[in-house]
Amino acid sequence: MFMSLVDAAFAQEVQVIVAAHWSAEKDRGCDAPLGIGKVGLGPADLQFLVTADALSGPGVLACKPVSIPDGGWALRLDEVAFPVGAVAHRHTHTGSGWRYLVSGALRIEAATSATEMTVGDSWFEPANTPVRAVALQDKGVTRFVRCMVIPKADMGRSTFHRADPSDAELPRLQVTHRHLDEPF
Repeated sequence: MFMSLVDAAFAQEVQVIVAAHWSAEKDRGCDAPLGIGKVGLGPADLQFLVTADALSGPGVLACKPVSIPDGGWALRLDEVAFPVGAVAHRHTHTGSGWRYLVSGALRIEAATSATEMTVGDSWFEPANTPVRAVALQDKGVTRFVRCMVIPKADMGRSTFHRADPSDAELPRLQVTHRHLDEPF
């Protein structure tokens, strides 16, 4: 299967297994979600589509194969907000999926590379792949929207796992706002 990230220009007729959409609303700070996320197709700033075939063409921002966990799976849509100075120390997630930066700036550090993301950039994180994220802004909130295919057993709980147990003592300033966990 594939997960695609599409914007409002996407108008193709496709066979969708599951979709989630997200639209920005009023920024109420780090402790509140920036937008509204729902399951299904609909008019939105962003849509995340799980399909049997890879998508391309107008409105398709990105598409990657996605791993489907054994034992059932769910589609999770959430937002992660980073106040000034926040760092998500090396960690993994049990699900794979897309992230799309909607405010601020973020450095994503993987095993062999580091990339600075600005508003409108997207990246894909495979399941169980260590990354570190560092907020780069000096004011305001850095925030991304994330959609992942997660094991059904992880519904309703965090998929975040620190890669180094000694990091457990370090502060975790980022705030996650979950919009949905939809089982399949």
